Formats: sequence, structure tokens, C-alpha cells
Amino acid sequence: MKSLFFTLALLFFTAVSVQAAVVNVDLEEMIKIGLQENCDLKIKRMELKAAEKDIKIANRLKNPEIQSNIVMGNVALGNSSQAGVALPIELLKRGVRKKIAQEEYSIKETELRQAEHNYKLQIMQAYFDILYAKSVYNIQEERLKLFKNLVKITTDKPKYPSYEIDNLKADIQYAQQLIEVNRAKSALLAKQFELNKILNTGNDEVMYDTREASLLGHWAFMEIKIPEYKFLEDVALQYSYIVKISEKNIEKAEQELTYAKRQRVPDVSVAGGYAWQAHRNAPNDYGGAFVGFGMDLPVLYNFTPEIQKAQIFLERSKAGKKAYEHQLKYELKKDFNTFKYSAENMEYSKKILEDSEKIVKLSTEGYISGKNSYTDLVINENGHQEVLSQYLSAMSRHFYSYLELMQDIGHDILIEEDLL
Repeated sequence: MKSLFFTLALLFFTAVSVQAAVVNVDLEEMIKIGLQENCDLKIKRMELKAAEKDIKIANRLKNPEIQSNIVMGNVALGNSSQAGVALPIELLKRGVRKKIAQEEYSIKETELRQAEHNYKLQIMQAYFDILYAKSVYNIQEERLKLFKNLVKITTDKPKYPSYEIDNLKADIQYAQQLIEVNRAKSALLAKQFELNKILNTGNDEVMYDTREASLLGHWAFMEIKIPEYKFLEDVALQYSYIVKISEKNIEKAEQELTYAKRQRVPDVSVAGGYAWQAHRNAPNDYGGAFVGFGMDLPVLYNFTPEIQKAQIFLERSKAGKKAYEHQLKYELKKDFNTFKYSAENMEYSKKILEDSEKIVKLSTEGYISGKNSYTDLVINENGHQEVLSQYLSAMSRHFYSYLELMQDIGHDILIEEDLL
């Protein structure tokens, strides 16, 4: 079943490659492409443009009303007909309503920046996952070469008592390693598809891939350096998009409270026009202008529930910001220590890997010369594979701890361009 899955994946990838050009780019360029072309971010930018229109909508003036009062019959003897225009006027509300819309726009703009920040981290993780999968695949390929070489060694080596057993073992392990190579290749293809799914450029003619061949070479991002904890906390509390959104929510809630209170201010209506008497006994020039004035009185309903609700939302916004900042400090401390110790473990893993490579080299030479048994060589090789696996896991934990730290800091101020 797994072989069938791999075959189908390989055929699919080959078919895609025929139609789509594979483009290798580095992480910095990958992020730029994603920010420019991602379909989901384009939709969010459209939503921001719509929110900008809400500011003009909130600042609108009420349209004038045409009014008329035509008197006919005997009643017109002492009364005039009227035709004119009335203009409703909001008092002390339009400016506050506009400020609320401006705060809402500012919130959505900050939410877009936050989405872009999270998207960068998503691309960085997907990019790393491909390099990780490539590393595993390269390791399995090298291991395959080793077992292929062992098959040759056990075949060509002068006959000795355990010759046939060693040769059969080498054949079995070579066949087993072919399965591991296929699994690694399948996992790599899955990660490559995942990255392009995340990019979501809408262009099926291009398949993006990493520029680097694996993590086992030099990748600058694995040399990440971060400042001391106090600096990180200050940055998070000052620049975090979530903190900024919390602050803007408080400002918006304050304006909404002001608006709720100003609902009690009565609106007025000013009118004016022409008045005349349309009666046979009235002179032709018996007419003139009229003016009118109206005002609504909030006496049956004084908007107290709206004011109380706005006050509750304001207090909730303040409490939410305070609670988030309190929890953020603990998250940052956890992230910082995880990163610090993962960096130390990376250095230990490098040293262990160097020693393990020497052991395998010496063990292979010893087996060829007849000093070591085949079993010793396989044990040392399996131990080396475990060391390689631990090394990649250490790299993964180190890089993921960096992404977690950036996630909780909540701002791309520390994603430095010279590291990308």
C-alpha cells in the first residue's frame, strides 16, 4: 500500500513538473513571493479597502427632505399652502461615529500586519520542513550506497566461514534500505506540495522549491542569535500586533461609549420654503417664505442600556489587554529558555556527529581489513544513523523554538533580513 502511494505521488509530481517549472529560491525570496502573490492575503487587503470606505460612510450627512402641505377648499381662506425643504442635523454624533470607523480601520490594518507576520512564520516552517525532508532523503541515499558497497564487499571478499551469512545480511539490508529511501522521497514530495499550498499564488505553472540541498550543509538561519530576555519582553509589549490590537480595541470602545452617551443629545431639523394661499379671493401676490424647526426629545427612551453596554465593553477590553500581557510574559520566558537550551544542544549534537562519522569510517576500514566483524560494522552504522536522526531533531527543535519565540513576540522586528 505504501509502495503504491509513493508510486502515485511520484507520477503526480512528474506530471506536475512537465507542466510546471520548478523554481528554486532562497527563504527571503520565498517570503517576498508569498506576501505579494498569496490569494488569502489579497482577499484581506480587499477587506481593508472596504473598511476604508466605512470611514466615509460613517461621516455621511443626512439627505434633505422635500416637504409640502397643500391646502384646498374653504380651509384655504385663512391658511397657506407650503412647499419647501427640511434638513435633518445630527448634533455631536457624526464626528464620533467617524472616529469609531477610523479605529475599526486601524484594527483591521493591524490585523492584516499580524496575518502577514504569521504567514511569514508559516513559510519559514514549510521551507525548513523541506530542508529537513531533503536531509533525511540524502542520509537514506548515502546509507543505501553503504549497503550496496557492503553487498560488493561481502561478495568480493575472500571466502571465510561466515561469508554466505554476511552476504545474505547485506542483501536483506540493501533491500530494506530501498524501502527507507522510497519513504523519505515520498515524505519530501509531501513537504514540497505543502509549501506550494501555503504559498497559494494561484499560478499552476510554477512549483517553488528551496535553493539549499539540505540542512547538512551551511544554512545561515541555523546561526540565529537573539538578544537578552528583557529586550525581547520590551519589544513584545511595545510592538506585538496583538497588544496593538488590544490598545486599539480600548480606543474604539472609548469612542463607542462617547457615542452611546451622545445619543441623548437631541437631533434637530431645520426647514424652509415658500408659502401661499391658493384661493380666488386672495391677491396674486399673496405669498411669502416660511421657516420651520423640529427637535426629537429622548424622554421616553434615554439610551441607558446602550451606555451601560458600551461601558462593559470598555472594561472588558482593558481587562483583556491586561490578561494577555500577563500571560505573554510567561510564554516569552518559556520560549526564551527553550531556544537557549536548544542552541546549546545543537553544539553538543555537532560534536557527537563528528565523532560518530569517525567511528563509522574506522569501522568500515576495520571490516575490510578483517579486524572487525560484519555485525560490529552494522551496529556502528545503525548507531551513526541514530546520531544523525538526533542531530536533525536538535536542528528542528532549535529552529521551531525560534519560530515559537517570534510567534509570541508577535512582530517581525526580529526577523532580520541578514538572517534570511
